[in-house]
Amino acid sequence: MRAVPFFSHGSADVLEYRDDFNDPAAGRNEVIIDIDYCGVNHLDIWTRLGISGKVIRLPHVCGCDIVGSAKSRESVMVYPGISCGRCTYCKAGRENLCKYFAIIGGMSDYDGGYAEQVAVPARNIIKLPPSIKPEVAATLAVSYLTAWNMLTTNNAGKGKTVLVYGASSGVGMAAIQLAKALGATVIATVSSEEKHAFGERLGADHIIDRNKENIAEAATEFSKDGVDIAVDHAGAATWQTSISALKPGGRMAVCGMTSGNDATVPVRMFYTKQIVMTGALLGTRRQLNELLNFVVKKKIQPVIDSIMPLQQASKAHKKMEAGEHMGKILLKCR
Repeated sequence: MRAVPFFSHGSADVLEYRDDFNDPAAGRNEVIIDIDYCGVNHLDIWTRLGISGKVIRLPHVCGCDIVGSAKSRESVMVYPGISCGRCTYCKAGRENLCKYFAIIGGMSDYDGGYAEQVAVPARNIIKLPPSIKPEVAATLAVSYLTAWNMLTTNNAGKGKTVLVYGASSGVGMAAIQLAKALGATVIATVSSEEKHAFGERLGADHIIDRNKENIAEAATEFSKDGVDIAVDHAGAATWQTSISALKPGGRMAVCGMTSGNDATVPVRMFYTKQIVMTGALLGTRRQLNELLNFVVKKKIQPVIDSIMPLQQASKAHKKMEAGEHMGKILLKCR
């Protein structure tokens, strides 16, 4: 089959388009999915680069946002989380806390969606509602699910103000759209006039150009005594800013480390403000089903930056790494 594996970690150039990659074999309780679209995420980049101390089987195929069809020919999406299914967390529907939790196409031995086909556990298959187009569904299972997890865990809604970094990124766009649909007031950060317009298009109530303004000061000025929730997917570069921008008793939702893994925390400010910090690793199958219903109900339309053919996976990675995208990048796999 056609696929884009990498045989060693490195730059985007290690992604190799192959038309003779081995077809996947379905194991016990697995099904083969014919892939239509696969979303591109920062997780794919981290997986391609490699994480210190984490070893995965090579060659590896990236891609976690998988949409396609099974034998029934019904349109389906894949919940990308793999877990044991037997532990206390799994039985309670909190499979992303399972010690064996892994992400299909991520830093795991499970190949992902940069291919024509993939083998996945049957329990990970979710039938698409008729009103959701396959290309829209290919934006939801990582960025939108993670944002949904962070927002609902921290009670985003009417009367709450949410700070979101990077309006044009996948998680940023998702957090803005979902928070607005939940009834919250949204402050978003951008890095250019073009992205400022994009943030307005998404519905952000106030936009901060991080190259021209101090984010914490601007956010606090707009929200009076600070924001209720900071959605922080940037990592080391923004933790101090998030804590500064939060009101007393505010909540900091963390899901990424794009700017680095080792952050410095202003400890006194953190405890005197009595900040609550929560981490989000993807979300659960239950949350993904909730998200799908919410997207349908609120008629949320994720913005798709571009749809590229499978053989341009390397180009898609370079575009994302350069920050040249606004919205989701998809690969068309068939």
